[in-house]
Amino acid sequence: MKIKFLIIVGLFSLQSSFSQETVIDSAKAKQETLKLEQQKAEKERLKAEEKQIKENQKAEKERQKAIDKAEKAQKEAEKARKKAEKELKKAQKAIAERERAKKNVDKAKDKIADNKKDLEKDKDKLEKLKRKGKLTAEEELKWREKILKKENKALQLQIDLEKAENKLRKLD
Repeated sequence: MKIKFLIIVGLFSLQSSFSQETVIDSAKAKQETLKLEQQKAEKERLKAEEKQIKENQKAEKERQKAIDKAEKAQKEAEKARKKAEKELKKAQKAIAERERAKKNVDKAKDKIADNKKDLEKDKDKLEKLKRKGKLTAEEELKWREKILKKENKALQLQIDLEKAENKLRKLD
């Protein structure tokens, strides 16, 4: 009986030692598996975060490129607008200058016509007075001087007209 008892106690202790080892081994294995899974999940989470950060950076770079492109296009449009305004002002200035030259030509023509009328009037008056015989030598001299001055003025006005016409031709 002692031997049986010892054998039973031995078997019992043997079984309890095996059962404890298995429990400990399976618990440790589960813990290690759980730790590995957690580490794996952590690594995947970190990879996902890094991937998300890279995508965000890439998206930010693309957005920045688009902003830079839009700013460049805006600057070019502003530059083109300023150039167009400058050209418009230049054209308006040229038109105004041409109109001014045209007015000067018309004014010179009017002055020549007026001077011609006055000259003809004075010549007619001199001829009338000569025919009537009411002129003295001094008066006739004064009338001839007056007519000569008007003829000189007519020549000067003709020169001014030619200058104005030349300026107008240059502007065309």
